[in-house]
Amino acid sequence: MKPIQVKIFYDGGHIPSERFESIITNLSNKVNDWMQNHPDIEIQQILQSESQGSENAWNLTLSIFYR
Repeated sequence: MKPIQVKIFYDGGHIPSERFESIITNLSNKVNDWMQNHPDIEIQQILQSESQGSENAWNLTLSIFYR
């Protein structure tokens, strides 16, 4: 079975776009690698949240609920 891949889409942001693009790419790669290493899991739900405390502090969280 081919593993599920993730692509995170976003719009906006107040930090330089190249920095935010790097954050998104790193998170996408982490999720894709994790899912490839766990091919037998069954994804139940995926939730995403983000926050920005200041220009230098950005938090993007992806929660994957699985069995």
